[in-house]
Amino acid sequence: MVYGGYKYLDFNYVPKESDFLVLSWVKGNADLEVLAEGLAAESSVGTWTKIKTMNEHVFRDYRARVYNLIKVRKNAGFVYLAYPYEHFDSKNLLQFFASVLGNVYGLKEIEELSILDIKFPKKFQKQFSGPKFGLEGVRKYVGTIKSKRPHAGTIVKPKVGLSAEEWSEVAYKSFVNGLDFVKDDENLVDQEFCKWQERFDLVFDKMSKAEDKTGEKKLYASNITDMSIERMYERIDHIVERGSKCVMLDVFILGFALTQELVKYAHKKNLIVHAHRAGFAAMHRGSYGYDFKILLKIYRMIGVDQLHIGTGVGKMEGSSKYISYLHDLAENQKVKGNLYLGSLDFEYGKHIKPIMSVASGGLDAGKADALAVIHGKNFVLQGGGGVHGHPLGTEGGAKSMRQAAEAVGKGIPLPEYAKKHKELKIALEHFGYVNPKTVRDEINLYNKSELILNTLVRNNGMDILKHLRDEGIRLM
Repeated sequence: MVYGGYKYLDFNYVPKESDFLVLSWVKGNADLEVLAEGLAAESSVGTWTKIKTMNEHVFRDYRARVYNLIKVRKNAGFVYLAYPYEHFDSKNLLQFFASVLGNVYGLKEIEELSILDIKFPKKFQKQFSGPKFGLEGVRKYVGTIKSKRPHAGTIVKPKVGLSAEEWSEVAYKSFVNGLDFVKDDENLVDQEFCKWQERFDLVFDKMSKAEDKTGEKKLYASNITDMSIERMYERIDHIVERGSKCVMLDVFILGFALTQELVKYAHKKNLIVHAHRAGFAAMHRGSYGYDFKILLKIYRMIGVDQLHIGTGVGKMEGSSKYISYLHDLAENQKVKGNLYLGSLDFEYGKHIKPIMSVASGGLDAGKADALAVIHGKNFVLQGGGGVHGHPLGTEGGAKSMRQAAEAVGKGIPLPEYAKKHKELKIALEHFGYVNPKTVRDEINLYNKSELILNTLVRNNGMDILKHLRDEGIRLM
């Protein structure tokens, strides 16, 4: 098999430590071998036909190699690609993406293409600073190094429409009733009814008042995302001038280059960076695109300190095992890959600190025990409706979330803790309780069934993988 007159299949090739490795699912209207060679050629040195300008040096030293294929059908399967380090502009992530996740999506022979995982060599990772604060830095600021409990937070709801004064009052009720963290929603920045600076100033003043009253440090993640770079820098400067400690970025919307520049600037100003992933699912779901685990690795390398990764039990897609895997990628230095989640073995450079996972989307206090099975204790338990939809209002919702976080930190089951904590008891009665045993049993089933699940995916392809990743093994 050849594509464009050159052969890219090389099953005897052993990837080097410096290689970039890419795992993809591809389906098309040609044999899998042809599709795989098309991916390798279009993303590295080749094109659709033989060219007079190709020489032995270029083809030998710079081409991508298909070093493994898992054929599910004649025209569909998993493709493992290795790219030499020298192929890329080593200080330019965008050039890498333009190559590996570029024109390949437009090839007319291809009907489905999902880039499932990428291994970035440590040599490449050295260009990134990683988090300035990360997991331990955020805990140190808030004051939870000893307790190790999850942080409790909220998004002020409704998403948009409240005036700056109304918004700040909801934030104050949240802070003073026990929450560590309040954030803007992803689509609230500087609307006429709630101007950014007025909102920020009011919230900061009330956050300071809540800190004085509770004796605790609080964080307000103010969303500065904007089309204007100047306005974003001005907002960061204003946050610093007032003495606040955190900034929020819609990182997927901003893109890698601008995110990196803003993270560098925020860290230079000693701010914690809270990263919202709004928009990521446009690339993560469906028959085309790339998996969120790739974005997570990049955002951690770029240096965000907190990142939304999903819940496993809330309203957003993602099975308990998959979200647990994402949490491992956020917190651990080394993570083992497997086929049934479409993942490769990966290790961060030693300078890349762990980040704090944010569990958000359809959460309330009654899900805290289940979340602890998935995330451990190092996460932000963040609810919007689960706080402001509490029967006792924002005050009761905030108290219930803080009580749930404390229960998890102490290892006391929520129903037991609720006996002496009214707001938590009401939350469990109103929203329900997700039994952690259900989640633990599912994750254990994944772990015990790895060989079987890998075989299922090997034999059936992306449909089974997506089900295991997005919905869960219990629903099969």
